[in-house]
Amino acid sequence: MQDAVATAALDQLLEHGLPGLTIRGVAQAAGVAETTVYRRWPSTNHLAAAALLKLADDDNPLPDTGSLENDLRELLEQVVALLSRREVMRVVRGAAAMDDDDPTVAAAKDAFFSRRFANSTLIVKRAIARGELPAGTDAFRLIETLVAPAYLRAILVDRPLDDELVDTCVRFAIAGARAEPGTVNPPQP
Repeated sequence: MQDAVATAALDQLLEHGLPGLTIRGVAQAAGVAETTVYRRWPSTNHLAAAALLKLADDDNPLPDTGSLENDLRELLEQVVALLSRREVMRVVRGAAAMDDDDPTVAAAKDAFFSRRFANSTLIVKRAIARGELPAGTDAFRLIETLVAPAYLRAILVDRPLDDELVDTCVRFAIAGARAEPGTVNPPQP
C-alpha cells in the first residue's frame, strides 16, 4: 500500500507539479481510501516527501566504467538528462519550494539527496582504490561539487545543461578532490 501511494504521488507530481498534487487523486490512483492516505500522510507536503523518496529509490544505475573521469561524466549526464525533463523539474522545483519547517518534509528532502549522493560516493571509493584519488578524499563533497552546478542552472539560472557544463564540472570536481582531500564520511545533519 505504501509503495502504491508513493508511486501515485510521484506520478501526480511528475504530471501536475506540487500544485496539482491532491490526497484524493493519490488515493484514487493508488486504489485506497482517502482516510488511509490521511493516516500516514496528513498533508500534500507529506505525500510530496514520499514521492521524493520514491524518485530517489528509482535512481539511475551507478556508472562503473573503470575510470573516475568517465564514471563522473556518465553520472552527471544522467543528472542532466533527468533535469532536462519537464516533469522531473516539476518535482525538483516542488521539492525546493516545500516548507522545511515541517520536520517530516525536511527529513524527506534530506533523505532524497542523501540517498542520491550516498549511492554515488561508491564511484569515488572505487577511484581511491584504483589510485586515481588520494586516500581520504571526501566522496560526498566531490559528488556535491559535481552535480550542484546542474541543479543551480536547472532551478535558478537560465543557462544550458550542455556538454560544456558536464566537461567543466567533471574537471573541477576531480581537480578539487585532488587538491584538498578531506574525510570519506559525508557531513552529519
